[in-house]
Amino acid sequence: MLKLGLMLHLNPGLEWNYDERRNGRIADNYLAGRGYTSLDPERNIIRPDAFHASFPVFVYIGWQKAGLPKHYFTLLVFVLSTGLYILGGLYVQRTLAYFGVAPPLSWAAGLLWLLCPSNVYYIGAYMWYENIALPLLILVVYKLIRLLDGRILLWSDAVLIIGSVVLSCLLRGYLLAVYGIVFFIWVLLAVHAAKSSVSRNTILAVSVALALLLAHLPILQKNHRLFGVYILSNQAGFELLQGHNSITQGRFMFDWDERTKPFDQFVRVYIPDLDSLNQYEESQARAQLAIKWVLAHPAEELILCLRKTALFLSPENFIADAPRTTYNVFTALISLAFLVSFTLVVSNFRNLTFQHYDMLLLGPIIAVWLLSLFFFVGFRWRYFAEPSMLMYPILIWQRLQRTDN
Repeated sequence: MLKLGLMLHLNPGLEWNYDERRNGRIADNYLAGRGYTSLDPERNIIRPDAFHASFPVFVYIGWQKAGLPKHYFTLLVFVLSTGLYILGGLYVQRTLAYFGVAPPLSWAAGLLWLLCPSNVYYIGAYMWYENIALPLLILVVYKLIRLLDGRILLWSDAVLIIGSVVLSCLLRGYLLAVYGIVFFIWVLLAVHAAKSSVSRNTILAVSVALALLLAHLPILQKNHRLFGVYILSNQAGFELLQGHNSITQGRFMFDWDERTKPFDQFVRVYIPDLDSLNQYEESQARAQLAIKWVLAHPAEELILCLRKTALFLSPENFIADAPRTTYNVFTALISLAFLVSFTLVVSNFRNLTFQHYDMLLLGPIIAVWLLSLFFFVGFRWRYFAEPSMLMYPILIWQRLQRTDN
């Protein structure tokens, strides 16, 4: 209830965040007969829009058709986020307990996750769908770890896993990459795990993939009507160029579309007909420019990857209305502890080694780090790596304690 109270205190008007306000305007335009369009403020024109996730737009259209006020929806998101916040802490504890971390340390870890700055304030206290998707990722990883060890796949668990993955990916499209890597690691481990049923796990993985395809078919069809191609979003090309150019420092640029800023001027030098392109064409042109830049600047790209890795481990947090936050001590300790524990395992300190199931726990970190290298470091998607970054040092500490006894 304290979390819900904080959400209401910081947003007493139950306003939507800027991404969802844009999606809300698309829903308004659709209901007004203008199609899936939004106002492009730089060009001052209304044009077809498939930039952000389409699923929320579908939800907002249905919500308004039902005659429900928008602020009721915000309250619903807040309530769901609060319940899942508690669930996430519980499954952090369960995950560590399964790995052999005994109470009270496993419960302390669950509490630590609940107190993470990004969880309590920077993302957790606002209307971001990450607050729904992250606890579901923690739950799914726990269920997959248990299945590797031969646990019988109950139909209820199968429905829970499939539903959690599908809902999360519909809300945040980049989670398709995160879950793709997590399930890839899981299937590989299942092949080598003597206690697990490969056929059963393969069926589950295929079921998840089919459910994702079916859930995204309306989005693919809608975007084909808008742009003539089957795509989930136009955003990838925009973000790819943000992450690979002569201006970037490896992080999201809040001024990426401001004409007086260096990045937009850089883009217009190489894409002079930018204003005549539709959103899909612009996305493609930006992606091609990013690829050309990488091929022409391999040394700069390597340095940029190192900078992104350092930034990925930096003690910053997401903030919605400023380029960066000050360093946070709590976040710094999590990153430092993870880096130390990972180094100890890699260096085989006291015979520490990577155990098979560790790779599944580390899967979200690997996925989000790769996303950061491919695009840029976004602290809203680093959010999905933070539970594993917190749990892994505790797991390694427990193993070190056992070697001392």
